[in-house]
Amino acid sequence: MAKAKKLKSGNWRVLVYEYTDENKKRHYKSITAPTKKEAEYQAAEYALNRKDASYEDLTLSEAYQRYIDSKSAVLSPSTIAGYDYSKRTYFQKLMPMKLSKINAKLIQTAVNELSATHSPKTVRNAHGLLHSVIKAYRPSFEFNTTLPQRIKPQYTIPTTSDISILLENANEKIRVPILLASQGGLRRSEICALTLSDFTDFGVNINKAAVLDVNKKVVVKTTKTIAGTRFVPLPQSVIVEAKEWKYFGCSPRTLSTWYDRLQQKVNIPKFSFHKLRHYFASELHAQGIPDQYIAEIGGWETVEMLQKIYQHTLRDKQEVMSDKIINIFNNNFENATRNATQKKKSTE
Repeated sequence: MAKAKKLKSGNWRVLVYEYTDENKKRHYKSITAPTKKEAEYQAAEYALNRKDASYEDLTLSEAYQRYIDSKSAVLSPSTIAGYDYSKRTYFQKLMPMKLSKINAKLIQTAVNELSATHSPKTVRNAHGLLHSVIKAYRPSFEFNTTLPQRIKPQYTIPTTSDISILLENANEKIRVPILLASQGGLRRSEICALTLSDFTDFGVNINKAAVLDVNKKVVVKTTKTIAGTRFVPLPQSVIVEAKEWKYFGCSPRTLSTWYDRLQQKVNIPKFSFHKLRHYFASELHAQGIPDQYIAEIGGWETVEMLQKIYQHTLRDKQEVMSDKIINIFNNNFENATRNATQKKKSTE
């Protein structure tokens, strides 16, 4: 408990911490009394009673900041940066309002307005954080918001031909990252955190990632999940090139710039760098590698998460897969079809 300090007026004052705002400024409640003992007693009583009573007096913006601060020690810097972005970007009309004044109708209106200009996924993510913040500091408030319907994502997964064209035109900066992503399933953040010592004669150890923190600075941290820490086997040719790469420690933003410049030069469908990782998973799946093994070397926590990626068949495998499907049912019903044809002819 903070100690009272004597003022020039003769009174005693205690400052009780309340919250930290979006500018990282700490705010305090000032308690004054004629005596030191009385000031400290009132401050202790205020601190004891305010836990429940004062939360609803917080503005939504203050509640967001408290929530973010409470999670900063346990969540990744990139997740915290995402929370901070959401606080600064979404539901701005609600942010100055006290929690006690926010009702379900206001929340629904805010969600409707956001839905007019943003994707269903963005709206659902923003509302998810809003819900968590409100429930943390106003747990008795129940609200059920109607959210926009999910839209099935349309993936453009690169083909082997697409990646070959990229590699043929890539310079020494971006060629190795493309190899690691497409043939090892490495994430951009994992590639940027690699060091030469991570490579062995058989592959690469993944145990860290380079991400941006709230201040847009690159920090190296542990992998996003426990499953992300893994060993990835690589072709010998990739290992040789990777060990000679001169750009270890590049930032994720720089790597993306290199990749975007390459994409502008080649005449193939445009897809993000992350889709190279999707190619890795989809190609292994198409070749019959067990799902569990793909998930392990790719760093997916569950097979279910992995399956969301290759639910869209590779473009260069579509014709082959279509022929297989047709042949399955042709063979299954070959006799029935032949008999029906013969019966038809006999009645003509």
